[in-house]
Amino acid sequence: MSRKKEEINEVPLFCDALLKRAVDLGASDIYLLPGAEETAFRCRVNGIQHDLDRVPAAFGVQCTARFKVMAGMLSYRSQIAQDGAIRHVPGLGKVEFRVASMPTIHGERLTIRLFDRRFGQESLDELGFQDEMTATLRAILKRPTGLVILTGPTGCGKTTTIYAMLRELLVREEDPSSIITIEDPVECEIDGISQISLPRGDAEWNYAAALRSALRHDVKTLMIGEMRDREVVKVALDAALTGHRIISTYHAGDIPSVFARLLHQGFEPFLVGAAVSGVVAQRLVHTADGNGRIPIAAALAVTDQWRDFLAEAPSPAAIRDRISDTPEADLESVARSLSETGIILEKEVYLL
Repeated sequence: MSRKKEEINEVPLFCDALLKRAVDLGASDIYLLPGAEETAFRCRVNGIQHDLDRVPAAFGVQCTARFKVMAGMLSYRSQIAQDGAIRHVPGLGKVEFRVASMPTIHGERLTIRLFDRRFGQESLDELGFQDEMTATLRAILKRPTGLVILTGPTGCGKTTTIYAMLRELLVREEDPSSIITIEDPVECEIDGISQISLPRGDAEWNYAAALRSALRHDVKTLMIGEMRDREVVKVALDAALTGHRIISTYHAGDIPSVFARLLHQGFEPFLVGAAVSGVVAQRLVHTADGNGRIPIAAALAVTDQWRDFLAEAPSPAAIRDRISDTPEADLESVARSLSETGIILEKEVYLL
């Protein structure tokens, strides 16, 4: 049932209370969903959406404006998509909120993502992966050059893994001045390394431009938040071939799809094989006891045999068949193994 407007505290108090409630529930996201008569507030906890509240549409519009002002967005611009960040809410000092708006027929939809400011502090051993996976990640990082690609859906923990990889390099005493990150925006500050936060909507200072600039600064390791287009991928591949370690995310889904998409984008098979040193596919899945979610991952450390295979320009089906013969690189095989040991339920295997 919708609550009457007179039953609701004034907008600022209501919005602050909503954020606090979501934090207390351990939510990863809050959704403000406008309708013809009502605005629904929902949140995502351990991958499952829950109702938070429903308010009259007019009050929902006021809440939208409040959140946008808090996030440094233009409250009077409602017909364009915007994004911003809420850096501080009284009583919630450790949490930052990333806000994205989008116009719909009934008003602006908001998605608010919650970030703990301690995010990105984990080591590889603290990520929750199986020991074999952690060992594979370390083996990939021992290679001084090459492109390391992480793939998986939004919110699966790719960035957390990348920061743990950067911290692993620092533990190994890699010079911090030789590490540069290029992000949109910077998710976690790491003392000593150079981090570039790209401004939204800047056609000149983008991933490709920042990457080319960084390569002129005697860098050994470059982290690219996302390889969004062919130009960025091309620069990353070239950098990997010229003696740099590149770590980035790439929208593909799983390891076979990473190679299939790179080849589909027109990159020469020998170039892909020579430049890519490792690929990691990651997911978050529910535990069998229902108490939360754990990360699972498949990883492939590229070998000379893989390079020879890729040089033959294999079809997507052939790549998938080859991966299925490498259990540690096949996400379904990894999940099935965890299911057989009772860590996750069998149904999670079919939801990947």
